[in-house]
Order: sequence, then structure tokens, then C-alpha cells
Amino acid sequence: MAQQNVHLPVSRKKLVWTIFLNVGITLAEFLGGLLSGYLALIADAMHNLSDVAGLLLAWLGAKGSERPATKTSTYGYKRVEVMTAFISAVTLVVIAVYIFLEAYERFLNPQPIVRPWLFLSVAVAGLLGNVFSVRFLSSEKDKSLNMKTAFLHMVYDTLSSVAVIAGGIVIIITGWIAIDIVLSCIIALMILWSSYFVIRDVVMIFLEAVPPGVAFDEVHQAILAVSRVKNVHDLHIWSLSSHEIALSCHVCLNENYYKFGPDIIIEINRMLRERFGIGHGTIQLEKSDSALSDPLRRNRDHHWE
Repeated sequence: MAQQNVHLPVSRKKLVWTIFLNVGITLAEFLGGLLSGYLALIADAMHNLSDVAGLLLAWLGAKGSERPATKTSTYGYKRVEVMTAFISAVTLVVIAVYIFLEAYERFLNPQPIVRPWLFLSVAVAGLLGNVFSVRFLSSEKDKSLNMKTAFLHMVYDTLSSVAVIAGGIVIIITGWIAIDIVLSCIIALMILWSSYFVIRDVVMIFLEAVPPGVAFDEVHQAILAVSRVKNVHDLHIWSLSSHEIALSCHVCLNENYYKFGPDIIIEINRMLRERFGIGHGTIQLEKSDSALSDPLRRNRDHHWE
């Protein structure tokens, strides 16, 4: 008996508008950074370029995850959005490393910054574009890990745009060009920080770990508390995607209660869905008087802790 979680569709129209907006921001910032020699603006442009890639991957992930199940892919393509989120986050790491290397080169060989009003104007335009992008995606961020990644891209890019503008003002007023290197490194650190959490979540999904917010022991005790259930073993809980959780287990019943099996399965699945948000429950019934103490059945196969 399996129940389907309610899955909110991602607005691909909002994604498309955000993609076009960020393509324009990227081109403007990159040209402005090259003409002025302002590395922080080029770094912000590179961050925006990764945003465009991330948004394109988010669009592909949203489209792919909606494809129905087939005989060769029985859960459908729900993990497409997880894979695209991973690619997007790794791209951010590469961009951050590039910015660090370029900042180090600028530290060794300082370069003058020219046309300060040009790069400041471009940075302000980039900030406005990022604010609009954040607003577009704010209603989509909780619909999938992929959209969360895209939203984080835009939030951190908005913050980096603020830093770029502040740095530009400092350079215009004081002429202190070293702030360019400092801001570039700060932006790179922000990129690494945002990427870490996404990569961590994706890796845990691929390892089929128990999802965050779901306590294994709590689920085990909740199933045991269902009427007529004597024991539970071979309990596994994992994520199909960033928003869909699956579970499988063996439920032991006394022989006298075995005839109530279908009703017990319905009750367990309803409880799992309402209490833990677990929408894919596979319950195997067993006639057994044994008292297996380990819900994982580790003693059956190995002795790992």
C-alpha cells in the first residue's frame, strides 16, 4: 500500500523569466568589470553565470521530475532534480576557486581600477535584477531541493551585489583598491558556504540516509504502537527526492490477527503519511511469535555499528 505525497509543481514560467533576467545581468557585469578592471564585479558576473546555469538545471530538473513512472524507471525521474542541484552546487565550488585564484593574482600584481562610475552603475543594475529574481523565486524555494538551490544562488548573489556596490563607493571616495580583492574573497566564501549545504543534502539523498526531520526510533515506535502490531524489523527510511520519503519494513503479527493484515497496512500508511510525511510505504506482513530486538536486523548480516 503506497500513498503519494502532495507535490507542488514548480512554476517554469518564473524560472524562464529569471533566466533571461540573469543572462542580461551577467553580460552587463562582465563587460563592466573588464572595462573598469574591477575584479569584484567580474566575480559577481561569474556568480551570476553560475546562477544562469543553476536556473537552467532547475528548469530541466523540474521538467524531468514531473515525468511519469515507467517499467524501466518505476519511481519516475524524481531524482533528476537532485542530480541537477548537485551539478549546480559543484559548479559554484569551481567558480569560487577561480575567484580565489584571480584574487591572489591581483594581490601579487595589483591592477588599477578605471571608470568607477561605470562599474558602480552596472553593479546597481545588477542588484536590482537580483532583487527581482529573488522575488520571482521566493514562492518556489520550498517545492524542491533544486529550487532551493536556485533561490540560494540568487540570495547570495544579491548580497554579493550589495558588497560590490559598497566596495565601489569606497574606491571612489578613498581610492583604496585593495578592497576589491577582499570583497572578491568574501563573495567566494559565500559561494562555498551556500554550496556546502546543498551538496551535503544531495549526498545524503544519494546514500539513502534517513531524511532530516525524520527520527528513525520515533517512526519505529509509532509503527509498534499501531493496534495488533507485535514487532517491526527490516525498517528502512530514505528519500526518493528532496520532498518525497519512502519506507519499507516487515511487520510481525500474531497468527490470530493475520486476517486483519490489509486494514493494519492501511492504518500504518495513514499514520506514516499524517505524522511523518512518508508517502511511499511498503509493508510486508509476517506471522511470527519471535521477538526480534533489532529493527535494522544488523545481526542477520553483519555486526557494524
